[in-house]
Amino acid sequence: MLPEEIKLRLASFSRPAWRPQAGPAVPGAMSKFGGLPLLKPDESWPCCGHCHQPMQLFLQLDARDLPRTMRSPFGDGVLQVFYCTNGEEDCEVLGQSHLPFSEATLVRVIPREQANGFDALPLSLPDAFPEKSLTGWIPLADYPDRKETAAINDDDRDGTLALLHAHRPAPRPGDKLMGWPHWTADVAYPGCPCCHEPMQFIMQLDSVDSLPFRFGHYGCAHVFQCDTHRDVMTLTWQSRP
Repeated sequence: MLPEEIKLRLASFSRPAWRPQAGPAVPGAMSKFGGLPLLKPDESWPCCGHCHQPMQLFLQLDARDLPRTMRSPFGDGVLQVFYCTNGEEDCEVLGQSHLPFSEATLVRVIPREQANGFDALPLSLPDAFPEKSLTGWIPLADYPDRKETAAINDDDRDGTLALLHAHRPAPRPGDKLMGWPHWTADVAYPGCPCCHEPMQFIMQLDSVDSLPFRFGHYGCAHVFQCDTHRDVMTLTWQSRP
């Protein structure tokens, strides 16, 4: 294959992605890493289903703060990711927080009509993360890894796939919106418990990027949503070897 042909072939696998930029906390900012979560009216701070202690807010992302060139992948509302960091109970292990639908995690979207609540009152959390506000997005071109490419393009000859992978970057690590998941182990899209279809990748949270936290051994976490049952969302993560 000529370089021009390789470029055209790669374009069929390319997906747009955006890397979030975060800075010091801005009072009243809706989109952020860490800090105080937005709560629906008459709602208390979400707690871990394993140790029953308050979970940390890892990510809060208002659809109105997404890149202007994209349509919100999770609908019109506020995406929230909570995670239990209670080391005393070791919920990361006992709560099996790396698995989909763990009681030690919570992923949800607060619909726009319910997003006029209030930020939670300050709460005493051990090792609470300092809040960082979302300040912008850097657009990226993202590509799948070798295993995923083979799965979605299994009619290609092995030689063609090998040539393609020799000329393109791996899925980008780090925090990012959309694109392709950066798998550190096997390709593992969770299945929706309602329809059993593979869930759609929404967001990636990598160890020690925007958050001062490590998923297992410097692992990488992924947020998923069912394309049919939009209220079904989850987070999973894989350690790095």
